[in-house]
Amino acid sequence: MKVFDRDIGGVLFDMDGLMLDTERISMRAWQAACADCGVTLTNAQFLDIIGHREADCLKLVKGMHGEHLDADAIARATRAHYARLLEEGGVPVMPGLTDALRVLKTAGVPMAVATSTHQAVAVKKLTQAGVAHFFREIVGGDMVRHGKPAPDLYLRAAESIGVAPELCLALEDSGPGLRAAHAAGCATVLIPDLKPPSPEVRALAWRVMGSMREFADELRLELWIGDS
Repeated sequence: MKVFDRDIGGVLFDMDGLMLDTERISMRAWQAACADCGVTLTNAQFLDIIGHREADCLKLVKGMHGEHLDADAIARATRAHYARLLEEGGVPVMPGLTDALRVLKTAGVPMAVATSTHQAVAVKKLTQAGVAHFFREIVGGDMVRHGKPAPDLYLRAAESIGVAPELCLALEDSGPGLRAAHAAGCATVLIPDLKPPSPEVRALAWRVMGSMREFADELRLELWIGDS
């Protein structure tokens, strides 16, 4: 099928910050965990770790605040704070997401998730959000050797739906994720969330959109599918 005048055989989605409005929750969890361990993680520093796997985030935090930090303690505390915050407020979904997924499902487009989050956690969150059933596969950061910005996640996700990466549309909100999808050969749509894209990241995007709602509305017009 053609989407935005390009042949597309499948669509690959990042998760946090793109489908789920969870980056602010993640920031609160990381900052609380770092405070528990005696250091202050600023908002700007958190934005520098967005889009990376947990292990890579921990390396970045230690690089910012010292190799003496106990990475395991920070990881445990972050997970605990994050789980508590989700329990209190639920898993928030980006406006327009369900519409976009329904349009793609109606059009028969195979979909997969390529997220830096561990797969078991990603499946749980997407299930709680009520959208896990739309995807043929949910590929987590623990399923590949190299995390974003390496292309591994997107290559694995494309393989899982049986579509060549160059025929996949990949949606991302972060710089590392956009670089990963681009390196895999996917057509990329950037929908920024907390961190504005750098000129270099923006230049790698095939399309830049302001929100998931905008993507859903344009997708419906492109595929000539009414309200689903």
